[in-house]
Amino acid sequence: MKKLLTIIAILIAMQMTTHSQETGYYNGADGKSGEELKTALYDIIKGHKSYDYSLASTAFIESDQDPENEENVILVYTGRSHPNDDYGSGGDYINREHVWAKSHGDLDEDPPEGSDFHNLKPADASVNMDKSNLDFDNGGEQHDEATGCYYDSDSWEPRDEVKGDIARIIFYMATRYEGENGEKDLQVVDEVDTYPEPEHGKLSTLLEWNEQDPPDAFERNRNNVIFNWQHNRNPFIDNPEWANRIWGGGQTEPVIFDDITITNEEINSEDAIEISANVHSTAGDINSASIKWGYSYENLNNEISMSADGNTYAGEIPAQSEDETVYYQIVASDGTNNDESVTYNYTIPATFDGELVSIYDIQGQQDISPMADQIQDDDGTEELNYGEVSTSGVVTASFGGMFFMQDGEGPWNGMMVYEDSFIPQIGDSIVLTGLVKEYYNMTEMVEISEYYHIASDVSLPDPTVINTGAAEEQYESVLVKVVDAECTYDEYYNDYDMWRVDDGSGELKIHNSSTYKHNPNEGDVYTITGPLNYDYGEFKIELRNEDDVTPFQDETAPELVSVYPNDTTEINVNFSEDVEKSSAENTANYIIDGEIEVTEAKRVLLENTQVKLTVTKMTVAESYSLTVSGVMDLDGNTMEDTTLAFSYNPDGIAEVIREGSFKITPNPFDEKTVIRMMAKKGSEGKMKVYAPDGRLVQSHVISLNQGSNKFTLRTRNLKAGTYFFVLELSDGKAHKIMIKK
Repeated sequence: MKKLLTIIAILIAMQMTTHSQETGYYNGADGKSGEELKTALYDIIKGHKSYDYSLASTAFIESDQDPENEENVILVYTGRSHPNDDYGSGGDYINREHVWAKSHGDLDEDPPEGSDFHNLKPADASVNMDKSNLDFDNGGEQHDEATGCYYDSDSWEPRDEVKGDIARIIFYMATRYEGENGEKDLQVVDEVDTYPEPEHGKLSTLLEWNEQDPPDAFERNRNNVIFNWQHNRNPFIDNPEWANRIWGGGQTEPVIFDDITITNEEINSEDAIEISANVHSTAGDINSASIKWGYSYENLNNEISMSADGNTYAGEIPAQSEDETVYYQIVASDGTNNDESVTYNYTIPATFDGELVSIYDIQGQQDISPMADQIQDDDGTEELNYGEVSTSGVVTASFGGMFFMQDGEGPWNGMMVYEDSFIPQIGDSIVLTGLVKEYYNMTEMVEISEYYHIASDVSLPDPTVINTGAAEEQYESVLVKVVDAECTYDEYYNDYDMWRVDDGSGELKIHNSSTYKHNPNEGDVYTITGPLNYDYGEFKIELRNEDDVTPFQDETAPELVSVYPNDTTEINVNFSEDVEKSSAENTANYIIDGEIEVTEAKRVLLENTQVKLTVTKMTVAESYSLTVSGVMDLDGNTMEDTTLAFSYNPDGIAEVIREGSFKITPNPFDEKTVIRMMAKKGSEGKMKVYAPDGRLVQSHVISLNQGSNKFTLRTRNLKAGTYFFVLELSDGKAHKIMIKK
């Protein structure tokens, strides 16, 4: 067993609350306008982490939480505070509202467009039905339930308190989706009734709403929470002026801020934090620059001067206490023009001073974790006493609301964590304090009281290779891999998003998770990687992203299996797999000794493992050798020089069997086939059956009697396909192709 590890005063960043506006996130966007600015913002926010549409309700718990009641969310159009778990299809239930209507471009609910959390809001179901897919504009009839909203046949006007919120969501969608990587190309237009085009309006009204209703603390919190999930932001919440600069003809300010960075290698409570930026003006020289900072977004009451080294300006914010979040922006002037940067923030790391228990020890190499001891209740029943522990590891999978972590490779080193107040990313090194729980024999950590982020982009442990039929308790929550497993069931939509594979050892379920769904094909072979989950009494691999499912790829070159002369001018060459036509029919790839020349090579129709060579006449009974090189399989793997010896006796087999031939009936065959031949004399030999890949699947010793001979092959266990029958006698060989139905 691993020992308990005691750690004193580890300085690591605590992230129990969301203060996400990473320093320099918008570097490269300032000083631009129009399409140039739109493209710069797209490059910053594209490629976000997508989730299943259904998980939006989990994100809403924080992103749209009622500040007065943490059990409720605020519904976007009515403004009503409503229990956050009350979802339904009508009445006062909650709906997930697509602000950019699904029908405007056929977004459906599929990621990334249809499930983008920035575009989804909790809404009253009946109100949402009336809002339908209308564009946004002023005017119309007042809604009888959402009394701050107005609507007519082609537009919807939301209540004043969220007019800017709605506008900035539409601006986000039109910026985030530019038609690349198979995504929609969404455009905001100055008109209404644009269904079903990928357009939304009305632009001029939305620009007015953006100015009338600037971002507030509720909207900024929502942006931070969704950034924690998706790792992209709505830039128009962070800087509403960008909307006018893209669509309203607004001009950029002459003062430009770029390359904003925190220069400290480590952030701690003992050192001042140095902020550096490139500051310049298109209208003249910068004559002053400073940092305004404070302890909330709204109150940047402190100011420090920045020193200049060319266009690089730097200043230090004083040291702060642990867990403190500092907000700041850079302000500068060229004597005529004044401007400020986007507001950023950073958090001072907390200090963890305590005892870490390894995941290996939490698992305890048994079904029930020793950290969750069984105790006797007063009535004599057994219950679980959930023990609080601290542990560390690297995140191997994150699904929003739950994630997996490991602190080593192999069995017993994985743990599932249930928590939706923070969303770590794959590769995060973290420390947790929480309760160990057994949920139907699945060891979990819940009720996390402390969460510390140590580092990002840490290398993951190598996945443990297991057989599909060997998913066991010891691999619970461990990153595993199954290799070359055939899909045996692909109708995942009929089994809770689960399909099945089998590598020959038994079936294993594969779960299309909230972050990635694969569309498998029954019969296809895959290599699959992911954490092994256990719930509802069964094991399954949770898919994290497209890299977790790799279709079988042949990386092995074809092998030369056998060479049989058919007659004096024809040789049959058999390979271990299908070969590519042009290389297989290139006569330069075949060399026969004894001055025998290959004049033609033809791949056999419908049996692409075989090539028939036409050669100059072999007249001498002797042994030859064939060297094959340059022949490729269908995946482009090219074989190296391979030589096989073969013998040809033009009279040998004919000296025993009349006409040197035999009959196979029936052919194609099913459960049995009969071999018949007329022998001129008695002889001993063998009958052999080879699969196309060269495997010997049957071998029988035979004795030929002069006259008629009959032999029966039992072929029930052979799979359908093409086989080679070879008759080997001391005087020579003969062969034919056999086909199993």
